[in-house]
Amino acid sequence: MPQLRVKNGPAQGKMYDLAQEVTQLGREAEVQILDTAASRRHAEVFAIGDMYFLRDLKSRNGTFLNEEPLGEDDQALLRVGDLIRIGATHVVFEEPAPNADKMPEFTSGEEDFGATMELRLDADQIAEAAPDVGEASLHFAVLYDVAKAISRAFDARSLMQQVCDITSKATRADGVYVFVREAGKLVPVAHKRRGDRHELKISSTIIKRSLQHNRAVLVSDALSDSRFSASSSVVMRGIRSVICAPLLAREHVGGVLYLHSSSIEGAFTDEHLRLVTAIALEAAVALDATRAHEQSRKQLTSVFRTLITAHEQGSPTAVEGHSDRVNACASAICQALELPAAEAHTVELAALLHEIGKIGAPEGSHGRSESRHAYAILGAEMLRKIDGMEAVAAGVEAHLERLDGTGGPRGLVGHQIPRAARVVGLADEFVRRLAEAGATGKRSEAVKQVLMTLNTSVPGQYDAEAFNGLVVALRTGTLQPL
Repeated sequence: MPQLRVKNGPAQGKMYDLAQEVTQLGREAEVQILDTAASRRHAEVFAIGDMYFLRDLKSRNGTFLNEEPLGEDDQALLRVGDLIRIGATHVVFEEPAPNADKMPEFTSGEEDFGATMELRLDADQIAEAAPDVGEASLHFAVLYDVAKAISRAFDARSLMQQVCDITSKATRADGVYVFVREAGKLVPVAHKRRGDRHELKISSTIIKRSLQHNRAVLVSDALSDSRFSASSSVVMRGIRSVICAPLLAREHVGGVLYLHSSSIEGAFTDEHLRLVTAIALEAAVALDATRAHEQSRKQLTSVFRTLITAHEQGSPTAVEGHSDRVNACASAICQALELPAAEAHTVELAALLHEIGKIGAPEGSHGRSESRHAYAILGAEMLRKIDGMEAVAAGVEAHLERLDGTGGPRGLVGHQIPRAARVVGLADEFVRRLAEAGATGKRSEAVKQVLMTLNTSVPGQYDAEAFNGLVVALRTGTLQPL
């Protein structure tokens, strides 16, 4: 929820949630401005859907937005970071980020170890099952869950997060972390913690030993060892045991799976070590494959972007940079809607390629009313000839459809239109209208006018969820004015 934060003055730091449709600012208002230059009811912030506007209430000394005075009838669209000034008091329009867990940091220096067990990454040793059937069945179930997660994974970070979640549940560890190699360094990419009782310190020495020898390491009962309890040693206060397993695939170590436990009852055993090692091996192979897939996607997108750019630069009727701007807008909407990575990728490709059909059409033919939808069909036909592009093709073909059935080329209605097409259609229309409106006046004013115009069309033509995502992306700065 957006909020106002008083930046200076007697009420410095005070926060006001914008929970009401209208929130007033002034000496005797919901947002109290303790400033002699403030009127009793000086200004107000009001909401229209997910958009927030600032209006002066005919105050004595005026209201300033980013040091620009508001006119008597001005209704200024607010974006995250905007500064409202009343007299000498500054108020910031903000939208708090979701509470993100802090990622851990490595300790420095060499460390001593207490009770330690190491397990070489030999297939024969890993294959040794737990002595009782119940334990073996549990391990099988866990590894099956990991395999299922791998089969659904689209990108490396979401894959590693699922690995953390499954490992945490299987071992009841207080903290599970995955570090991967990026540009020669270990970078934290995922974690799962039970509460925030422990300092986020990761033993660099344990990780170094695991990586140097390609071995999974179990350090048990660390708290009882005097060498761990000293404050000058590794900061492991409250940590009873640690497991660190390398992510090893094709003789290449891509990172580590690291977990710790703080309780005696939850101390790790050699069975935990075997299970975590097996999980790490599965995850490593999947990570390797996922990264290769990500690289292929980037290369494919780069080729498409080059093709579209060449067309826009060479065509007398194309608008240079239009497809890139639609792609940026659609990507920001996907982020605001928190779409799954695979679906977001489809939307982003459809946005980049939504006009690819114009390459194969006679110059200017798409501008004629009788064939204005033809390029969408042609573009979809081109894309369907590429394996794996069926969903992208559907998004391209239907991006000119409208919820009320007035679009084309098929006259689809409502949710007959794929979500990718609904997002791309809105992004395309927003970028087009903004380009037309942006030639005159302030850019922020143009954005406001386009949003207001689209807002009146949303119930009939454009997807309301996608529109709300567009507003959030603009408000939070995820999407800068194009």
